[in-house]
Amino acid sequence: MSYFSKKKKNSRKPFFYWVIILVLFLVVLILVKSVFNVYLGEKKSRLNRNQSELIFEELKENEKVISEEIEYMKTTKGIENELRDKFRVVKKGEQMAVIINSDDDGNNTFVVKKETIFEKVKNLFGFLKD
Repeated sequence: MSYFSKKKKNSRKPFFYWVIILVLFLVVLILVKSVFNVYLGEKKSRLNRNQSELIFEELKENEKVISEEIEYMKTTKGIENELRDKFRVVKKGEQMAVIINSDDDGNNTFVVKKETIFEKVKNLFGFLKD
């Protein structure tokens, strides 16, 4: 009976333990990588959301300004002012003075008109002068 009572040392058990530990380690690495990728995606989504909220706020402000302009343009005073500004029109009995600011620094530029062939021939012979 002493034959059965002696424990045999199995040399394969330590090898299997290391294999199991290695497999578990690889599984943990894969899980950590997946969690990290999810974290990066969440961070990117949060940044995109913040940017979208800023854009939305700007658009709401623009909408407010445009709505105010539309309301102003619905009035007769608004229509009259826009017509006067864009088309330089006046009412009957009014006069308009156009003041031009010249920022002349002494740099005079001249525009030279190019003559067409017909105009050159006309000027050469001296007839058909206007």
